[in-house]
Amino acid sequence: MKTIAYIKGQWEWIASQAGIIILINLILLTSTPLEKTLGEIFYLDLLVIFVAAAGYYFHYRRLNIAYTKIRQTMAEDRDIDWFFREPSALAEQGVPGISLMKELMEYKDTGFSRKENDYRQRMNDLKDYLTQTVHDLKVNLSVCEMLVQRLENETDIANKWLFQVEQMKFRINQALSITRANHYSEDIISENVDLEQLVKEAIRDNAEFFINKGISIQNHIKPYHFISDKKWIHYIVSQILNNSSKYTEKNGAITIRGQEDEWGYHLHLKDNGMGIPKEELGRVFDKGFTGSNGRSSTKSTGMGMHYAKKMADTLGIGLRVQSEPGVYTEFVLSFYKLSDYMERQRN
Repeated sequence: MKTIAYIKGQWEWIASQAGIIILINLILLTSTPLEKTLGEIFYLDLLVIFVAAAGYYFHYRRLNIAYTKIRQTMAEDRDIDWFFREPSALAEQGVPGISLMKELMEYKDTGFSRKENDYRQRMNDLKDYLTQTVHDLKVNLSVCEMLVQRLENETDIANKWLFQVEQMKFRINQALSITRANHYSEDIISENVDLEQLVKEAIRDNAEFFINKGISIQNHIKPYHFISDKKWIHYIVSQILNNSSKYTEKNGAITIRGQEDEWGYHLHLKDNGMGIPKEELGRVFDKGFTGSNGRSSTKSTGMGMHYAKKMADTLGIGLRVQSEPGVYTEFVLSFYKLSDYMERQRN
């Protein structure tokens, strides 16, 4: 706390005490002979000023210590509630304004909690609405699929219609997953995951996209089991495969293989598509980032891979990408063994 700032904050008291001294001096000078009392009055003034200065000094020192603690706490990003809980709290030290500050903070916390609860309720209502809407749309799409299957004599039209239906189904499932991802703390289940079976299911869910572009799948993955959330890993793998189908030319290929080492199991998903420019590689998982490929060849939202990375981080799964423009793009999912996972968490 600066001395000048302290003096400015106490100027009313300083002015009032100076006024009292002047008033006493005037009374003494007018009521007693000047030659007998002038020295005593001067001596009395010095005593009063000394006592007042000592009082201000100790008051300033106590305030300065308190404000230093507050600034140190703010600099260290610590919880300031200890000011009001500890026996040596600033309020008990007589620091002015602390009690009022406590009341203001409690008032602010109450208002913030009220707004937070209102916001959470509105978000939950929106989540429930979106979830119900998505499920209703999935029913409509199922009816469309049944109608497409009856177009026996219009194979070409049926295939095009079915492809559009599959795209809508994928986007609806993606929207549902993103809605859940914003409430992931309530939607994670630990269960036994069969990675080989999960990859096959993800391939099957994207089969229509591969068939439409004549993309071949070379699956060399071997059985591997671990504990995690099956639903979210399926979302991540399916999202990567769907991206590969978008950015791989017709009659291209996607290679899937697994590799186990002392650290864990690594799932490689590699396509021979258009690849990712080097300057964009570090932004693949950024929210809303579509890149030059997404803007030129597809209607990409840039959200799918962002949430895939978000959920991979939440589950403690490594997710990285490497690419060479015009040659390949490869995503690698790393399912770490417990010892390595704990080591990475500590680092």
